[in-house]
Amino acid sequence: MVKIGNSSNYTVQVFPDEWEAEEPAEAALRENIFSVALNLHGFVKFVPAMPDEPPPLAAERPPREDEFTTAEEVGWCELIHSPYSITPDDTRAGTIRDVGIPDEPATVFYVTGEQFAGFVAELWELAEIASDSNPSVRRDEVLDRSVIRFIDERILTSDRLSPQHAASLGRAPA
Repeated sequence: MVKIGNSSNYTVQVFPDEWEAEEPAEAALRENIFSVALNLHGFVKFVPAMPDEPPPLAAERPPREDEFTTAEEVGWCELIHSPYSITPDDTRAGTIRDVGIPDEPATVFYVTGEQFAGFVAELWELAEIASDSNPSVRRDEVLDRSVIRFIDERILTSDRLSPQHAASLGRAPA
């Protein structure tokens, strides 16, 4: 019997956002921000610590990329426009917060600073083996990494996971 649909042993791609920067100043604004694509869907972002509230420019009207002037603006725009993000905050660790704009729901999962630092180290390692445009690294091959286990256990089992994302990851009810 042939199974139709997406496998729950999804592909994993990891991209440091600073690799996309054209100038060193832009790379500095994107330092330690990572995009993680699962089955070709880039919907998990790792963003360094952010202030409790977004900078006014990021909240009112996200700037064009050439208008970013601070790492906080870049980070908040990533949080607001990514369906699922992970960011460090020792006080809020273990909690979830909705930060999206009305038509684009976005959920932030808070972790400790220590946990986030470990994730960043693993993300750099994963970027070396899982940043190819033709994904070949599968979940089961990298499930020994705490960052992948976090995504798998906290985000993909969360009630915040959209039905579309669940289906793309082979997690939709049959």
